[in-house]
Amino acid sequence: MNSKRYETRMLFDQKGGMDMSVINKEQELIHQIKKLKRQLTIANSRVKTAKYGLVWMEVPEAFDDESENQLPVIEEIKEKSIRNKDKKPTHILIEGDNYHALTCLNYTHREKVDIIYIDPPYNTGSDGFRYRDKRILEKFPDGSDVPKDHPLRHSYWLSFMNKRLELAYNLLKPEGVIFISINEEEYAQLKLLCDRIFQASNYMTTFTVKVRHEDRILKGDKDYHEITEQLLLYRKSPKFKSIKRFQDNTSIEKYVYTVEELIDNPEQTTLGSKVVSVFKPGEYRIIKSMPSADKFQKINIRGSIKEGNSSGRFHMKYLEERNNMFGYLYKVPDMGGDMYDYRYFLTRESAIKVNGFYFQGIPLNRKEVKGVPYPNYMDFEEAFNNVGYEGGVEFRNGKKPVDFLKFIFSIGSSNKEAVILDFFAGSGTTGHAVMEQNYIDGGKRQVILCTNNENNIVNEVTWPRIKNVIQGYSLSKNQKEILYEVTLNTKLLFDNTVIQTARERFFSQQYKSRYDEIKEEVRKNKYTIYGIIKKGHKIPGLGNSLKYYKTSFVKNNDILSVSDEEKVI
Repeated sequence: MNSKRYETRMLFDQKGGMDMSVINKEQELIHQIKKLKRQLTIANSRVKTAKYGLVWMEVPEAFDDESENQLPVIEEIKEKSIRNKDKKPTHILIEGDNYHALTCLNYTHREKVDIIYIDPPYNTGSDGFRYRDKRILEKFPDGSDVPKDHPLRHSYWLSFMNKRLELAYNLLKPEGVIFISINEEEYAQLKLLCDRIFQASNYMTTFTVKVRHEDRILKGDKDYHEITEQLLLYRKSPKFKSIKRFQDNTSIEKYVYTVEELIDNPEQTTLGSKVVSVFKPGEYRIIKSMPSADKFQKINIRGSIKEGNSSGRFHMKYLEERNNMFGYLYKVPDMGGDMYDYRYFLTRESAIKVNGFYFQGIPLNRKEVKGVPYPNYMDFEEAFNNVGYEGGVEFRNGKKPVDFLKFIFSIGSSNKEAVILDFFAGSGTTGHAVMEQNYIDGGKRQVILCTNNENNIVNEVTWPRIKNVIQGYSLSKNQKEILYEVTLNTKLLFDNTVIQTARERFFSQQYKSRYDEIKEEVRKNKYTIYGIIKKGHKIPGLGNSLKYYKTSFVKNNDILSVSDEEKVI
């Protein structure tokens, strides 16, 4: 029977009338289908435009009114500039709100900066951060303080950071990077903010930095004692190539295995294009003894190794399915880049084991050193503990050690003429570290520092410190400066040429004239050479020059052209 005719007949009752309940149900069903289609269309549209990330209240700052219809410029304060004719770099210190300083730098230094390091306010409620909001200020309308845990605090901070990071993004070279120190108060928010500005694909890592000893408790009323901070690293684009640390690659300590074939005519099988010899348990013997250049290293086939090289791929394609044949040895011809023209594979030895193995000789093209990634953990506990009087100025609120900044430079760029920017300059550690690193390796890096003069910080701390480093200053406490450091390894036990070269350089008269003592030590698996200048003695100046600028404003119709602005810096 025709289905449509049958359905039509069912709409009539036995007396020939229409069954209205059936019609109503059909119309309701049609209506629901149309409604679901509309909802699906809307959902599909939202999927295409939906965004993942932060939402915060955009909070205008106090200077929004102050600078209305005006544009920021910078003017040199010549009486605070320092000029030397030593052919060393001229650095820049800009006094003023960093938002205005960054706006000016967007005219003069767009895509010219190699490294940005900032140590912004952590928004802990006790770090002095006060968002100069032109409406809400620091209190609610009834005069009560904004609570530490109130959501507005995060909106203040995110609004503040977002404006400045967007300007900073434009200053980085395509191969440039930005490092941001932070703690757990705003880490999660900052990570999402940077994902939006720099793109999540350009996130490199978060370093965990040990800054104090686990028994040096600062606040006993806290549930947990914080001994670490975080350091976010983002690149501007994939043009940045991460810098590796070098490790000795000449060691033979893992090459301890010898394989003995106990029969002359093992079973043969074809795997792919290769005729493979198969040794059953009892038909071979594996001996472990002292390391030797003609022995094998035993490698567990797991993780990235399964697809990371030809041996891993061969095992996964042909031998993984044979892994239940415990303790079988396979000799595969024409494989591997070592001194042997074959490679041994071993299936797992029992059901409780998971992976198989292969045996590799020393690669023929092995380099003496290999580049390996830096760990994303840093131990600077000692440096943070002794940071108090670096640079001849006292600054007890969040001062970062010089050695910490020098390490950041070393992993941020190999360019010895890099331009380095810090727009939360604080005590001026970044400027101090740049000049000290230039002294150590002969570089010509230039630093740009930006800071406001809140609590008179630029007059009492930042500028005096930079002046001290350039011209010299007397110490109120012994100071230690790391000159050379290397991680100890097996190669250095047999050939310590690099250490001897470093000793000849840093124990020379050039460095002895700067330090009261030059010492060397082995600590935490590292060999270190460092100089000591004793309390009361004067640290010789490092030279260099400084241009001191201050932000100002001009009316829109009086603004300098870009070319004129460039002449200012």
